[in-house]
Amino acid sequence: MLRRWSWHLGLGRELGNVFWAMVGIEGAFGSYMSIWPLWIEALGAPVTIVGLVLGSSGFLRLLSLGPSASLAERFGIRRLILIARVIAGLGMLSAAFATHWTQLFIMVVGSAIGELAFPLTQTHVSAHAGANRVRAFTLTFNIGPAVAFAISPLVSGAMVAIWGMRAAFVLAACCTAVSLFFFSRMSSARPVKSSAEATTSNYRETLRDGTVRRLLALQFAAIFAMALGTSFVPTFLADVRGLAPATITTIGAMGATGSVLFGLCVARLTRLQQEPLLGIAIAIGLVATSLTVFALGDALWLIVIAFLGRGGLFSAWGLFIAALSEVTDERHRARAFALCEMMGGTAFSFAPMLAGMLYAVRPVLPLAVATGVILLLIPVVLLVQHRLGRFGGRVVVPQIEPEIA
Repeated sequence: MLRRWSWHLGLGRELGNVFWAMVGIEGAFGSYMSIWPLWIEALGAPVTIVGLVLGSSGFLRLLSLGPSASLAERFGIRRLILIARVIAGLGMLSAAFATHWTQLFIMVVGSAIGELAFPLTQTHVSAHAGANRVRAFTLTFNIGPAVAFAISPLVSGAMVAIWGMRAAFVLAACCTAVSLFFFSRMSSARPVKSSAEATTSNYRETLRDGTVRRLLALQFAAIFAMALGTSFVPTFLADVRGLAPATITTIGAMGATGSVLFGLCVARLTRLQQEPLLGIAIAIGLVATSLTVFALGDALWLIVIAFLGRGGLFSAWGLFIAALSEVTDERHRARAFALCEMMGGTAFSFAPMLAGMLYAVRPVLPLAVATGVILLLIPVVLLVQHRLGRFGGRVVVPQIEPEIA
């Protein structure tokens, strides 16, 4: 018999709300990500300024993510998430009505503050998942958001074709409203902590763990390299390949499809479950392959396939989070998640600055340089995995329930 479908997909009410809230967040991101650099350029920014705008939120991310754990302990996770995502939604609306690239500063600030929701949500999931923590992380931060990230560019592409690029940011604001609804239904209770935990949980103690340091450093390098190559892919496809913005937005959904397919493969391969860094090496290798295709191929069907490999960026990021959640001491997990978002997000924000300068010299340079760096990183990732050894089942990506398979 078929199992009865439930709105929370077997996660329970608390984590079910988080699941759909994350779907809304990634739906918002997917609505505008593919045309974000095109919109900046359309509002009068030269290509070097495009990279600066794309990366400028990195400084603001550090300011917002740094005190996230302390603020959550004092004021509560749900309240901070709601405030952060409201500000992000207002930033998206401001981008929809902007008439000059300088007005996009509101969007940049709002997006940086909105990123506060990620480490807070990860902490909330960790506190409420019980013995099924990895299963909860897989569904809430990988599979569900990736599906939303695959669908939203299709809807956005159709809206852009009819009403122009402004429509993408309106759709993003609507998706943000959906996420706010489900975030508001989360429990506001805070986990009770002992006085010992309260005094020893800080960033310095978190970074004393050598495994945590290695994973964070590796994450920064991998995300930076991949973001360096992917940041200007939409601009490259428009300027060099002559694709329309609506087409770029639509085929951008293939990246999320690639993330879903890769996640399902990991869920069914025991070795990748026990050696997540091997999965990361494969994921970043797929990104390098896709960048090579973007640089050398001009057939539309090749570009569509290349976008599948681009999904390795977010697959690798998700595997870093899953691994970190298992190797980090419970007392420091909230700050480890914050550091994870700070490192990954900073790399994702700063890489476009270098990409913009390289693109100004020659459009293909960001793709070529990123591919070379990724190829150098792959053996380093494999070496770190070898030194860590198998995680012995601690990092297990669970099988997807039949009702959502």
